Amino acid sequence: MKQTKKYTKACEIATLNHETQESLYKQLNGLGFFWDCKSQKWERDDRIADPPTDLVRVRVWAATDKVEQAAQCLIESAQAYGLKLQEESEPYQNRPPKQNESRIYLTFTGKEVSDYV
Repeated sequence: MKQTKKYTKACEIATLNHETQESLYKQLNGLGFFWDCKSQKWERDDRIADPPTDLVRVRVWAATDKVEQAAQCLIESAQAYGLKLQEESEPYQNRPPKQNESRIYLTFTGKEVSDYV
């Protein structure tokens, strides 16, 4: 495994069995730790978590000439599952060197997360 600072520090605070770096990070996140890239260390926050949002947010990223069509396909699919479109942004063109691509943000409400599974 790549001996990044993030991974090295994770191994210092956790002796958890893991096969990949990502599995170790996921275990640490489950224990309340998060990686603070500014301070270059794992922090722990024991505050009670905010309740999750009822919204489903999607970023559609595609070639500028296809992004609106892609967004429309996703809207139709989401509505077929009972979600209601709450907000659709205008296309935002990306900065160079990705200026030939754009993104649209969609916000839906409607179903409980357990209904998707």
